[in-house]
Parts: sequence; C-alpha cells; structure tokens
Amino acid sequence: MKKIVFFFSILLFMGTLALNAQTRVITGKVTSAEDSEPIPGVSISVLGTTLGTVSNIDGEFSLQVPEDAQTLVFSFVGMTRKEVAVEGRSVINVQLESEMIGVEEVMVVAYGTTSREAKTGSVTQVTAEQIADVPVSSFDKVLSGKLAGVTVTATSGQPGAASQIRIRGTSSINAGNEPLYVIDGVPAMALPGDSDRDGSQDYFFTNTMNALSTLNPNDIESVTVLKDAAAASIYGSRAANGVILVTTKSGQAGKTKFSVRAKYGISQLANDNNYGTMSPKQLLTYFRDGVRNAGDDPDNPANANDSKYYPMELLSRPLTNWMDAFTRLGQTQEYELSANGGSEKTKYFTSGSYHSSEGVFHGISFEKMQFRTNVDHAINDKLTIGTRVNAAYTESNDVSMQSLYFANPLFAGMLILPWTPLYDENGKYNLNIPENAYTNPRATAAYDDQWEKQYRFLGTGFLEWEPVKGLKIKTTNSADLTSAEGRRYWSEDGAYEPAPEDVALQTTTSLYRQLTTSNTVNYSNVFDDVHNLRVLAGQEATVYDFWYYYTWAPGVDPDMPYLNTATSDDDDADYDNTSWTLLSYFGILDYNYNGKYYLQASFRADGSSRFGTDTKWGNFYSVGASWNIHEESFMDNLTWIDLLKLRASYGINGNNEIGDYDQFGVYGSRQYNGVSGLGPDNLANPKLSWELNTSYNIGLDFNIFRRLSGNIDVYKRVTSDMLLDKPLSRTTGFTSITTNIGELSNRGIELQLEGNILSGPVKWDLSFNIARNISEVADLAGNDQIESDYSSRLFYVVGERLFTYYLYDYEGVDPVDGNALWRTEDGQLTSDYGKARRYFAGSPEPDWYGGLSSMVTWKGLALNVAVEYKIGNEVLIEENRYLTSDGYNWDSNQVSTALNYWTTMGEVADNPKPIFNNSTNSSGFRNTRWMQRGDYLRLKDVTLSYTIPQKYTDKLNLGAVKVYGSGYNVYTFHDVDYWDPERGVDGMGFGIYPMTKTFVFGLDVMF
Repeated sequence: MKKIVFFFSILLFMGTLALNAQTRVITGKVTSAEDSEPIPGVSISVLGTTLGTVSNIDGEFSLQVPEDAQTLVFSFVGMTRKEVAVEGRSVINVQLESEMIGVEEVMVVAYGTTSREAKTGSVTQVTAEQIADVPVSSFDKVLSGKLAGVTVTATSGQPGAASQIRIRGTSSINAGNEPLYVIDGVPAMALPGDSDRDGSQDYFFTNTMNALSTLNPNDIESVTVLKDAAAASIYGSRAANGVILVTTKSGQAGKTKFSVRAKYGISQLANDNNYGTMSPKQLLTYFRDGVRNAGDDPDNPANANDSKYYPMELLSRPLTNWMDAFTRLGQTQEYELSANGGSEKTKYFTSGSYHSSEGVFHGISFEKMQFRTNVDHAINDKLTIGTRVNAAYTESNDVSMQSLYFANPLFAGMLILPWTPLYDENGKYNLNIPENAYTNPRATAAYDDQWEKQYRFLGTGFLEWEPVKGLKIKTTNSADLTSAEGRRYWSEDGAYEPAPEDVALQTTTSLYRQLTTSNTVNYSNVFDDVHNLRVLAGQEATVYDFWYYYTWAPGVDPDMPYLNTATSDDDDADYDNTSWTLLSYFGILDYNYNGKYYLQASFRADGSSRFGTDTKWGNFYSVGASWNIHEESFMDNLTWIDLLKLRASYGINGNNEIGDYDQFGVYGSRQYNGVSGLGPDNLANPKLSWELNTSYNIGLDFNIFRRLSGNIDVYKRVTSDMLLDKPLSRTTGFTSITTNIGELSNRGIELQLEGNILSGPVKWDLSFNIARNISEVADLAGNDQIESDYSSRLFYVVGERLFTYYLYDYEGVDPVDGNALWRTEDGQLTSDYGKARRYFAGSPEPDWYGGLSSMVTWKGLALNVAVEYKIGNEVLIEENRYLTSDGYNWDSNQVSTALNYWTTMGEVADNPKPIFNNSTNSSGFRNTRWMQRGDYLRLKDVTLSYTIPQKYTDKLNLGAVKVYGSGYNVYTFHDVDYWDPERGVDGMGFGIYPMTKTFVFGLDVMF
C-alpha cells in the first residue's frame, strides 16, 4: 500500500513541474484523394518503430516522434499505404487513394502496440468508427457478431444490463469465465453485474447491472481482443478467458475541437415470432374443453366454487390485455459534449455525457451521468506525464424480473385472466387477482421501491522517462473505486390486505476498492538495419477490498418508510468484508529479422492471496512465432499477394477467479439452544492452486488483390487442474473438499474476412466472420458425470460438451387419447411420466456463430448494417410449462402456441389435451418438451447517416455535421416459442426480460 501511495505522490509532484524544453511533434490531416473528405481512423506510425497514432473524426492527427525520425507510414482499410518523408517538417498533410486493404494498422496489444504485419498472436480489434452511433449503454453490446471466436450473449434486454462474453468457449466449471478487461493499460475491477462462474449474475436489488456501462462508448478509441496465449499470457493468472483491451481517446495537438452529440429514441418489446397469449375467446374455449375432458360441464353454475364454471357470458365483461397494461414504449435519450486539442507539449481529451433509458415495462429505468478527462503532457524531451480519469453515476430502477415472481410483469402479463380488471371500483390498481397470488405488477411498479445507485471513479496516471534513446521507464498507477447503495421497499399500497410486518424495507451500502501499480522498463532498438529487438520487464501489484452492509426492517411506518420507524426487535443486519492481493513480475521479448521472421516470448509469475500456502505462486508463459511469407524473394512475382503471414503459438495462462478464502478452513456462525457460536464450514486445502489453461494456435493472415484481407485460426485450449469438489467420507464431518482435479478442453476454427468490394464514388466495405468451438469434458475427479450446482437440468458429463441438458424424454401426443407420451429406458412409449427415461438431450452451446457487417458510402451518405447469428444450440423454455400447461396451471391465461391441442381420436397435435387441474405431469419440469432449437439470425444494427458537405458547414464555422437514424435489434429470424431466443450462456432462465427493438435519431456537430 505504501508503495502505491508513493507512486501517486510522485505523479502529483511531477504534474506541478513547468519545464519548457521542446519535444518534436508532427501534426497534420489525412483526407481522401477522391473527394477531399477527412478520413478518421487512419493509422500513422514511424517507420521502423512501434510508435503510432490514429487520425480523429476530422482526419487530424498529432504524433510525438524521435528527433531523427525519417519517415511516417499512413495506412487505412481500403486505402493505399503511403510512406511520407518527414524532412524536418512539423505539419504533414496527406491524401490517400482507394486501392487496397492496409496491413500496417496500429493496434493496441499487451503493454504496447503492434501492426498486423508484426503480430504473432491471435488478435482482433474494433475501432471507434464501428462503435459510434450504435444505441447502446455499454460498448460490450457492440462486439456482438463482429469478432470471430467472440460470443456476446444477452441474459436480459433491460437497459444497462450486463452481457456474458466468451472468447473461444467456456473454460471452467467453478471458476470465472469472463475475460479480463484492461482499461488504458490497467486491469479493471469486476463488480456485481459481471457474470459469475455459473453463468448467473450477482446483484443486490436490481435484476442486472453492468460495470462496463460506466464507460461512454464514444470515449473509446479501440477495443482489442487477445485470444491466444501468445497475445494474452502476459496477463498470467487472469488471462485464461482471454483479455479485452479498452483504449480511450487521447488529445490531438492543435486548435480545440468541440463535438456535441444528441440522440433520442424509442424501444419496444421484440416479438418477431408472434409469441403471445390467447385471445379471450380462445382461452374460454380452452377452459371449456378442459372442464369437459375432466368429465364436467363448464356451463353448470354449481361448478363455480371449483373453478370449473366458464360460461360464454365471460366474454361480455370488460376485458383487459394485460401485456398491453404492463408494457409501454421505452424512451432513450443521450447528450454529450467533448473537447479535443492542446499544444505540442500538452494534449487533452475531455467529455461529459448524460444517458437515460426507460424500460418497456413500467418501473424500469437506467440513468447515467459520466465525465472523462485524458491529459498528456511532455515535461521535456525525455519525460512525459499523463492521466486518464473517468467518473460516473448510475441509477437503476427495477421491478422483480429474471425469475417467476408474481410481481414479474412479463410473467404476470401472460398469466392473469383477461376478464380480471386492471382497476378496482375505486379507480386504484386492482389487487384482488387470485390467479396471480393477489399481486398486480402495475401496483408494485407504482408504489414499491427497488433501486440501486452507484458512484464509480476510475483514475489512472502514468509517468514515462526516456533517459536514452530506445529505453523507456514507465510507472502507471490507478485507483478503481465504486460506492453503491440500494433500497427495496414493499409498500402498503402494493399489497393485498397486508399485515403490518409485510410493509418492509431492505437497504444495502457497499464499497469496492482496487488499487494497482504497474511499472515497466522497455528497451527497443534496431541492429545492422535488420535485427529488431524489444525487451520489456515489469512488476505489478493489486490490492482489492470490498465492504458490504445490509439491513432488513419489517413493519416500517408506511408514512415514513425508513429503518428507524421499525421495531428494533424485528430488525436484522449483516456485514461482509473481503479482500485479496496479487503481486506479479513479468517480461516480454520481441525479435524480428528484417520484417520477415518474428519471435515473441513472455513470462509472468503471479503470487495470489487466494491460493494455498504451498501454492501461492504460479508461473505462466508463452512463445509465438510468425513468418511473413510475402517478404520472401520467391513471392516477388505474385504481386496480387500483399500480405501472407503464418503464425503459431503455445502458452499457459491461469484462472484465479475463485473465492477469496477457499483455501482456508473457515468457520461460520451457528445457533444452538439459543446461543450463538461458530462452526467449521469447510476443510482447509493448503495445496489449492490455479486452474491452468494451455493454449495452442496456428493462424494464417492474408491480404490479396489489394481488396480482400482475412485470417484463419485453428486452436485448442485445455483447462487442467480444474477446481472441483472431491467427495469425502462423512466420517470427516464434511461431504467434499475443493481441489484441483478436473480437465476440460475447447477446440475450434475461426475465419474472419474483410473486403473492399467497391471503391470510387460509391464505396462498399464488407466483413464476415464465422467460428466453431467444441468443448469436451475430459475428467471429473473420477466421476462419469456431475450435476450442476445451480440447476438440476444441467449436467457435466465426461466425453460430452461442457453444458449438457439432462432431461426426461418427451415424445409428443398419443393420437388415440390425447395424453402425453414418454420414451422409457427400453425404448418403449408410455403415457406414464414416472417411467420416462432421462437422458443427455442437447447443449446450449452453438455449433457455429459469427456475424456480417456492411458499410456503403456515397458522398455524404453512409449505410451501415450488422448481422449476427448462432446455429446448432438448444434453449430450455421452461416458463412454457405454466403457459402451455395442459390444464395443470388452471385458471390462468395460456400462450397461443398451446392452441394446437388434441381434441378428437386420431388427430395429430402438438400439445396434449387440456384437463382441469391436470395431474398427468404432461407439463412437468426437466423434459424435452421445453427444449427447442435456439438458432437465430439477427439484424443487429442498421444505421443510415448523412454528413453535410464541408463547403456548407464552413459557412457556419462548423467542422462537420452528421444526422443519422439507427435501429438496434431490428429483426430476428428464429423458431423459439418465446419473445426472443437469447437466454444466456446456459440457455435457461425464468421470466427473462426479453430483448427490445430500439430506434434512434441522432445529431453530431463538430466545431
């Protein structure tokens, strides 16, 4: 801790210096040779070095270069690469011609930058231009379908919701599976809202929360994904699931440029499969048939007390469409102001934004206010200082969802009977709803509280010293702080005939803190003009702390619903505090011979407080090599090949995402005979160690015909020493102990293509990616199979894919009597649910997945279309057991897909006959009736924009003006009997907030 404070003190002291020594900075502007329009995102680098930058939205750039820099290289996808002699100039303006796909684009990698021609690992990147204009609250949504081997799966369509991101599959059962996020060079802190090890998510009073939403997507310069060991292993014990590097925008020297953005949009529930409830007439017919199938008369008033009286008169009563009552058009608005500029010594980028999203269900909203400032200052020609500061406030208002709560508006909207009124005789929300446990979600949304507020600060400062040419010493230090408070209040007005203790209050207060120091020494040089060497050595330390306070107060005063109005004897409280530390030493060696042969090796030693006393330290390493075949003399005549690179890598990284105290024999509180005490909760394991992930990768990068580029990767990664619970004899006092004994593998292939289809007045760029990942469980501590610890529907089975559904075998409807049929263990058919076999029926993991993106531009018009798809996965829609219940869930509405039910002998139907209070288990849990193919093709994003010609905006003293319209989740092709096919990595869930369609109109003004 003292060291961290010391480094921050150094940064503060150096920031007060006012030395005036000059530094060499080259500025300029890049435009198109065809129409003189500025080109944003152009890579500018110093030839023979890794120094580089990219042009901003106005095509402008600023690059600090060595005094002896001779040549700058300009490259951009679809444009001819251009080398320009410096010749002592400080301003260089360049025009690029449309011709070929560049190979020298600068991309951020671990602890540095590289180009496509120089990389040895499997690395992909999304730029600022691909993120801009998409109407999302966090950048992770934008990655969906854009990068081969990367899946972004929604668990909720709620505003501000988190996503589950998997890079080359899922690598663990009991440890974490989310990638490591590194923001401006510093690993970011994971918060509740990030996916847990089992695919579920952990929040206090909100259904979902996304720590990444505190970043403004428009502040991001690039997002780089490190997929294989050569690219990611330098992050050691946190790199098993891949690494996502987020680089925010830096200032450009020159006159201050302001950018104002405003957008407004609406959203609605996505329902491209026409899923919904029965009409009142259809439902009444269904009930009447169910009563008759039970041998009774639906028109006999004597059956009213038994819920078997369903006269046609019900249709003459006032009717309510409950889904319409619970949903609305959501509204989204966002406003942003940013400034970019500076001098040759001091450059800055700063922005402030406000975002507000109203959910499609009443009572749900997400609000964010955010501020960023990035500053770089050259103290002299050897010393540079900089800061990256992001501060944000978020507030999520919520109602009960993501499970089958009676207050869940989605579930209740499909269950409550249409002849039940929305309002009572006094004009208030009706609470006399016995079919929904006397709960009206409109009342709970109006009167109850359920919210969480977060204040997050992420500040990073660096100091870089170059005492001699080629040697750079850098310290980077960060503080990541989040303070949160939550409230959940059950009001008197939202409950039906509440008892005093039903008016209750829960509150939480929590604080997260992560402090990191990263210190590196980097040396790079060129020997004899052909030997390029870079050596980096570094040290990092991280300290994480979490504090949490919880209170529960039943019987609060409805007029003053706060903790101090409850009876203290009934109050309850809880406190939690946890922490962990990580100390690391690492190194990187980069070498290439004459731009042809590249070698990279990395090593990292991590010491973690999370692991046993005998295994505190873990060693992780990688080696990667590549061969630029196109640089060989025998390729000289193949002028249509611009780049042909063969890559190979091998390495080991780790997974430290386990409990902070799993290695200890911890004690928990006990109550015995009214006396409090402590008792052992689990056995100590001083040998508890890291899960290891061994990665193999072979790849081929190519660029041909000056228009088409791409890469193919084949990989395998093996998770060994997997953390599993090993069974113990009960005589020990415990049933199991967590230890390193399992093994799992993922293998796959990836293809990514990018093409410049048309150039000239009309430009058309097209990209496509497709990937296949196959997981396989190799060892489960000697067991053939084990049940998931969070769902009895999901099993882990040796020799099968990681996620495997274990279900009863439903075989359809008996055409003779309309009963459900089941397959027995001996292959026979039976109507007896108790004799049904249970087998491994399918997996939620897709066979293939990917996306397609298209950008067409003509003069100032641009049309951007993005598509994503998944093929070959199953999903489990078990809500439908209540909504297609065959009479089991009696006196509740049903969905329209239940209409195709058996009515007469010999009829082939999709659903068994409805029977009043059906007890045949035809709609039972854990059966294949609810498993469906989860394939989908989603039109993810469509954006049409128009940039007003500069000759007009110049008259208004404006730099650029752009108007656009954008649709997000525009249409989804699928066959799932639900609102939307996405249900998280495990394909399950209950009462999920479905995806929504969002349509936004925006205006960007630069001046």
